Amino acid sequence: MSTFTSVDDRVLQDVIAGARQRLVFIAPGLRPPVAEALAQAMETIFSGSIHLVFDVDAEVCRLGYGDPDFKGMELLQAAASKHGLTVNHQPGIRIGLIIADETTLIYSPTPELIETESRQPDKPNAICLQAELPPQLARACALGEEQHATLEVGKDPIKQDTIDAVKADLKERPAKQYNVARIERVFSSILHYVELRIEDYKLTSRSIALNPELFGVQNADVVSRLSNRYRLFSNAKSLNLEIPVFDENAQPLPNEKKVSFGPRSIDERRKRIKQRFIMEAGSYGLIILRKDVPAFEKELKVLEAEIEAYKNVVKDVIKERTDEIVAELLTALKDALKASPPEKWRSRYVAPTPTDADIKRLFDEDIDAEVKRVNTDFNPRIFHTFKDVTYHTFQDAKFRELLVNRFGKDAIDDIFSEYDAAPEQKPSETD
Repeated sequence: MSTFTSVDDRVLQDVIAGARQRLVFIAPGLRPPVAEALAQAMETIFSGSIHLVFDVDAEVCRLGYGDPDFKGMELLQAAASKHGLTVNHQPGIRIGLIIADETTLIYSPTPELIETESRQPDKPNAICLQAELPPQLARACALGEEQHATLEVGKDPIKQDTIDAVKADLKERPAKQYNVARIERVFSSILHYVELRIEDYKLTSRSIALNPELFGVQNADVVSRLSNRYRLFSNAKSLNLEIPVFDENAQPLPNEKKVSFGPRSIDERRKRIKQRFIMEAGSYGLIILRKDVPAFEKELKVLEAEIEAYKNVVKDVIKERTDEIVAELLTALKDALKASPPEKWRSRYVAPTPTDADIKRLFDEDIDAEVKRVNTDFNPRIFHTFKDVTYHTFQDAKFRELLVNRFGKDAIDDIFSEYDAAPEQKPSETD
C-alpha cells in the first residue's frame, strides 16, 4: 500500500482482517461490513488490545458516516458485549484511524450524504504507515506502556440508552437516501426556484373610501354593505416623475440628467430582469441559475433604489392630488349635504341648517382619516426568495424537457448522469 492511498470500507475490512496482535479503530461511524470485520477480529485478538471509538449520534448517520439505520453499530455492540469489550464514545470525532498490528492508517471518512467513497488511487484520502507507529500516537490510543493512563479519545463506554436514543431520533427524522441527497446537492448548486414580486406600486389602484352617508344613504343595512371609492388617478395617467439615474451599485449619479420613472417603468424593468435571469417553468414556478443570482440581486438593488426614489417624490404628488379630490368632492356634494346632512352631523352645527363653513368642516373631518391613510400607505416593495429544487422535480420528464429546451440536451444529460452526480463510481472503477 502506498503512503498516500485511497481508503474505503473494502480497504478497512482487509486491514482489520489482517490484524492478530492489536487493533485500534476510531471513526465517526461505521457500516455493517466494517462492523462484521471488527466482530470477526474479536475472535482472534486479545480483548485488552482492542480499542474502538465512535461518535454515537444520529447526525453521524444522517451525514452518511455510518449506515442510515444504525445496524452496523448494533451489530458491533452485540459482538463487543459477547467478548467483554466496550465500544467507546467520542463526541464530534471526524477523523479516521486504524492501527492493525504494524499497519497504521490515518484517513478522512467519507460523508456519503455529500459524496461516495473514492476507490481511485489518484484520489487519496489516507496516509498509510508501516511499522512506524509514532510513540505519541500509540500513547494517545492506550498502546504505550502507560496504557489507559494516557488515553485521549474514547474514554467513555457507549451506554444502551444512548443507542436507544439515537435509534429513536433516526426513526423520527430518518436519514435521507444518500444518492438522492447527493443529486439534490448537485442540482441545488446549479438551479434555484425563485419567487419575485413587486407589490403596491400601481398608483392607478390608489383610492379614497367614502362613507355612503355622504351620498345621502341613510339605511344602516345599506350603509354597511355599500362601498364608495374614488380613484386618485385615472387609468390614463401614467404619473411618471423624475428621479436620479443610478449606477450598477445602486448609487445615484448627481451629475446625470434625471429620468422619467413610473409604474410602467417598474413593469418594464421587471420584465427585463425576468428575461435575462429567470426561466418560467409552468406549474413548477420560476427557475434561476445559481451562478446568475449575484447579478440578479444586483439588478434588483438598482430597481429598489429607483422605486425608493420614486416613492419619495410621489408622496408630494399624492398629497397634492388628495387635496384636489377633497375640494372636487366637496364642490360636487355640498348642495346635497346641505339639503340632507348625515344623521351624525346634526348635533355638530348650531343653525337649523348647516352653513357652507359647517359643511366644509364636517366633510373634512369625515374623510380626514382616509386622506391620511392614502397619503402615507404608498409603500412599494420588492420581495424575492430562493428555494432548492428537489430530487422528485429533477426526475419529472416535463421538468427535464423544460431544462433541455432552455439549456441544451448535452448540458442537462451531463447534470442528470447520476453516476457522476456525487461523483459516484461506475462499476469499472471499482474493479
